[in-house]
Amino acid sequence: MKRFVMAAIISATMFAAAAALLASCTWMPVLEEEGDATLTFRFLQTKAGPVPDTGSFILRVCPAGADQPVYEGRYGERPATMKVPAGTYEVSAFSRRFPTPDFGDPLYGDEQLVVARSGETLSVAFRCTQRNSGLQLAFTDRFKTRYPGRLLLKQTEGQLEYGYAEQRTAWLFPGETRICYLDGKAENLLLKRSLEPGEIRSITLDATDNGSSSTFSLTVDTTAIRHAEQVVVGQEGGDGLTMATAYSVAELAATECAGDTVWVWGYVVGTILAEGTVDFDCGAETASTNLAIAASPDVREASACAGLYLSKTAHKNALNLADPANRAAVLHHKVYAQGKAYTYKKFPALTNLCEYRLE
Repeated sequence: MKRFVMAAIISATMFAAAAALLASCTWMPVLEEEGDATLTFRFLQTKAGPVPDTGSFILRVCPAGADQPVYEGRYGERPATMKVPAGTYEVSAFSRRFPTPDFGDPLYGDEQLVVARSGETLSVAFRCTQRNSGLQLAFTDRFKTRYPGRLLLKQTEGQLEYGYAEQRTAWLFPGETRICYLDGKAENLLLKRSLEPGEIRSITLDATDNGSSSTFSLTVDTTAIRHAEQVVVGQEGGDGLTMATAYSVAELAATECAGDTVWVWGYVVGTILAEGTVDFDCGAETASTNLAIAASPDVREASACAGLYLSKTAHKNALNLADPANRAAVLHHKVYAQGKAYTYKKFPALTNLCEYRLE
């Protein structure tokens, strides 16, 4: 997946100058002489439904590898034809600046690498799609009573406070988002989700006295991929010391407990094949030495999983999913396991299992 950080196409410097650039454009005329090419631009589509005002899109034309563009400004204010020296160009069109997570609008855009040949006219067709990810949160009264503070959405690119009365969509970068509860100055991780470009996910947060759990549903339309999800968050969270207070997968990932003997619970969703890779379908190449577990039997995101390494022969014989005879009794069932916390192929995991219970 291509992460939209906009290095050469739209730089951090451009974001800082957003207001000035939107008010005017920068055009560096190039003399018409031997070796010139002509560029023209058009939009093929933006999205299903209402079309954004493409005239206000930010067009950037820059020689490949260079810092100084030959044009940078509103698409609607561009020259009808653009003379440039023959060569390779990075061209992009985006609906707005997007330096950090915000409550603004969806980000639509396209970026291409094109070759403009001497004496030719090149028509560049932009096919713009949604490039950022949307997140909408809702809260039950029980959740707001138990967690009376506020939430923080955290990403590598920035963070965004999300109040309980918020009705707007939070627009985020594709990738991992950490949803934290702010208790005074302390940040407490509630859950992590990995968002895709073009996705709009709705999450309803509830609270209970029991262990954390999660259920999912998925619908798809022609505008964007939309997820609806309900998450139940435990009152205090487990401490991992007993089966009754076992860590959830999210708690195991967020707790610094490497080398400690702890309990964890989750639903068996597949096996870990390699770094960041889970076989959810348990095909012919599925692993016999481990299990992947998650907060729900419906999880299909590797980033939401933890591992159980089956180092003992008895555990391997009883639980491994490479044996078809085990799958009906193990796959998508809830399991409690006690073992030593460590990292397995970049997944939070337990090894040297002491005890387990399958439900």
